[in-house]
Amino acid sequence: MKQPLLTFLFTSLAVVSAEAQSTFSIRGRVLDKLTGEGLPGATVQISGNGVNTGAGTEVNGSYTVPNLKPGTYVVRASFIGYKMGEQKVTIGSQNAVATFSLNSDNATLSEVQVVGSLGIAVERSTPVAFSAVNEVKLRETLSNRDLPMILNETPGVYATQGGGGTGDSRINIRGFDQRNVAVMVNGVPVNDMETGQVFWSNWDLGDVTKSLQVQRGLSASRIAVPSVGGTINVLTRGFDDKRSMLARLETGSNNYRKASLMLSSGTLKGDWAFTFYGSRRTSDGWVTNAFDDAWTYFGNVSKKLGSHRLSLTGLGSPQSHGTRSFQSQVGLYSEAKARELGANPVANGDKGFKYNPFWGTLQRYDRNPVTRQISNVQDTEVLNERSNFYHKPQINLNDFWQVNDRLFVSTVVYASYGRGGGVSGLTSGNSSTISTSSATGQTDFQGIFNRNARNYDLVSVTRNPTTGRNDTIFGEGRRATQFLVNNVNSHRWYGFVTGADYTLNDKLTLSAGVDGRTYYGLHYREIRDLLGGTYALNIADRNSAPTSRLGIGDKISYNYDGKTQWLGGYAQLEYKTPVLSAVVSGTVSRIGYKRFDYFQPKVVNVDGANRPVGFGQTYTAADGRVYTAADGSTVETDWARYTGYSVKAGANYNLTEFNNLFLNVGYNSKVPFFNQVYTTQGLLYPNVRPEGITSIELGYSINYPSMKATLNTYYTLWANKATNSVSTATGEAVYSSVRNVDARHMGVELSVAQEISRRLQLNAAIALGDWRWIGEGLLNQTDEGGNPIPGTQLDQRVYLDNTHVGDAAQNQFQLGLRYEPIRGLYVRPSFLLFTKYYAAFNPENIVNPATRTDSYRLPTSRNLDLHFGYDIKPLFNDRVKLGLKASVLNVLDEYYFTDVSNRNNSNVVDPNLIQAFFNRGRTFTVGLSATL
Repeated sequence: MKQPLLTFLFTSLAVVSAEAQSTFSIRGRVLDKLTGEGLPGATVQISGNGVNTGAGTEVNGSYTVPNLKPGTYVVRASFIGYKMGEQKVTIGSQNAVATFSLNSDNATLSEVQVVGSLGIAVERSTPVAFSAVNEVKLRETLSNRDLPMILNETPGVYATQGGGGTGDSRINIRGFDQRNVAVMVNGVPVNDMETGQVFWSNWDLGDVTKSLQVQRGLSASRIAVPSVGGTINVLTRGFDDKRSMLARLETGSNNYRKASLMLSSGTLKGDWAFTFYGSRRTSDGWVTNAFDDAWTYFGNVSKKLGSHRLSLTGLGSPQSHGTRSFQSQVGLYSEAKARELGANPVANGDKGFKYNPFWGTLQRYDRNPVTRQISNVQDTEVLNERSNFYHKPQINLNDFWQVNDRLFVSTVVYASYGRGGGVSGLTSGNSSTISTSSATGQTDFQGIFNRNARNYDLVSVTRNPTTGRNDTIFGEGRRATQFLVNNVNSHRWYGFVTGADYTLNDKLTLSAGVDGRTYYGLHYREIRDLLGGTYALNIADRNSAPTSRLGIGDKISYNYDGKTQWLGGYAQLEYKTPVLSAVVSGTVSRIGYKRFDYFQPKVVNVDGANRPVGFGQTYTAADGRVYTAADGSTVETDWARYTGYSVKAGANYNLTEFNNLFLNVGYNSKVPFFNQVYTTQGLLYPNVRPEGITSIELGYSINYPSMKATLNTYYTLWANKATNSVSTATGEAVYSSVRNVDARHMGVELSVAQEISRRLQLNAAIALGDWRWIGEGLLNQTDEGGNPIPGTQLDQRVYLDNTHVGDAAQNQFQLGLRYEPIRGLYVRPSFLLFTKYYAAFNPENIVNPATRTDSYRLPTSRNLDLHFGYDIKPLFNDRVKLGLKASVLNVLDEYYFTDVSNRNNSNVVDPNLIQAFFNRGRTFTVGLSATL
């Protein structure tokens, strides 16, 4: 089967039609020079040789002007908000091509340099594999999904909506999860500095994104970022927007509602420009009680000041939403799906794919401990055990400075203040697993409340001499043994990136820069709701009495801060001619981690060492002096410092005007994340080493005005990779860390975009991967308190060799069309198929090479989405444009596995052990917009 498929791939690239004719055409594209994206609706005017005619560009910026006789013509391209472009074109015995890259009206600086400073790849120049999503496609196909979901049409990308909560999406590129995919917003890295994670709920960027570019593998980014799988570059609206106002109302399934307003000033007197956006979004969620409640704001102020372009951007999205944190057994969702896998039915199962165990109902009341009478009964409320609340405002100030004809300097300084975290349950035993009702399968809030409400303090029991019975005296306090907490993960983050491009000659450019960041993370649990109790006893804080009573807002379970310091530099030499472009670059970074633990016993430095002195403890020094906790200080680790670096080299060769070949190679010595350096008790893991990633990639592209195709193959070897997982199979959380294992990822990717006619365009993507673990790893396991699990050993060997990397589909097939039967009306179906998807598994179980097994391979998944819309002819002297857009997601209403983990503490080879999330069912959204 592989032979015919490869034959088809190469044949589809090699076939180029030719036609014999007496008249010819001029074809091409009109592009935004900053983003490289097509400008739909641009005007192309052709004059000369007795002709004065023209055409408008299509959605991808392409145009065709037919029926032209041989001769010389002047071709002009224009678009509102951009400077006009002009070319002379001569038609001889064949069709001619004229493609334009237009600068915005207020662009006084080198757009190419701006592009480079933001890490954006350029066609037929930058030697990386990349795909771009323009603003038109975003508006037409994103619907009410998180931003990563639109990238599933990109080869090598696997994005899911995780547990189904808004903003809980995750993305894999070439088998590497989003902790190892760099996400940049306007040139600023946004991956969490401690874990590498990206929390898409922190932003609702879909409406303000101008261009979204995915660079797979080695990226064009000049700073050191965790781009093992690739880099996602998000460019928002800004200084090059024309004057406009956009209002949009949307509604859809699951009570989805969204209203948004955007105002753009265009260039004002004094070369000022403003863009402001705000939105309000609510939804019940497609997973039961996974509610969504969010505001979003965005603002950009820009100013040309001499040879500087200044741009100040602020954005944020204060939100809260219900989550479904962990997968459930397949039979709990669907007996039919369980039978399909060969799994057994589950008791009280078949609850549907929207099933969410992390909520329940509660009726609060007061109870007299003596008479046992109940009063002040309140209305029944719906309560989420698991939810998320966060606000992460981010402010960027960009300065692009054209010092002279040779020197260009770009600088961005930024700040981010994250506040919030996640809600979960907690028991007096420090476990996050709280009671579930066996009858409903939901969190048993009522049962928990009833037990807490009856758990009064016992003051005394005395025998009544008159009645002969015992009289029990209760206190006012009620001890909560199960309750809700906020898992707070707040931060303060400051940084800057500054770089310079110096033109040595017309072919060589030298670039260099510095990247600095400082990050302070605050991590603790605080009591949120005592669920009928009035206090909880101290858990884990060894600087307070175990009998300390804690109330709402008090810290419990853990309380530590993490500090990260980052300083890096880069240098790059680029050689560029119309035929050949080549680049050699390198980065080096020095990262330091420090941890402050407020619940570990305080320490006193005496007798040449730090001595722990917790609550009620003393330490007697050699000189007889007695030290108590009052003499101690907070546990503070030494700085754990690591040096990382990367080297990259690549070249792009334009074989002809329409064909190019590129090659890149690179090595990245990646420092471990904060949570891979310290245990949950703040101890430094032994033998932590930087991870080494070696990559090589070869690609070939065809780029005609009406057709674009790219075929590339890649090989990535990740040495000393570290993984973390959690299991609740025993009812208590077990945290596992596996280090120093290798992973090999290799594959081939094809993407094709074909304009079949003015009305019909086709896009397709195919990715075939083979991702496997290689060699052995080292395992350590702890409980929630950071204590080693009894019976385990330090650095236990695990045997992963040749097992498949799980958690993402390795093969992908996508086909999409855009059909415009009449002007302004479009229909966009998109079909997506994923296969060769291996379940995630716990590597800690492969401790015996004789019983090593591969992970479970999931069934193939398929999905069909349909997007359509109509742009009404402009009204009121062409000043007002109305647009109607709608999407039907999962048209066939089919369900398939999207996220499969194993929390049952065994390899997933038994379908009865599989725990999963599924895709959302058929949903729709409808939106009406007005542009002025």
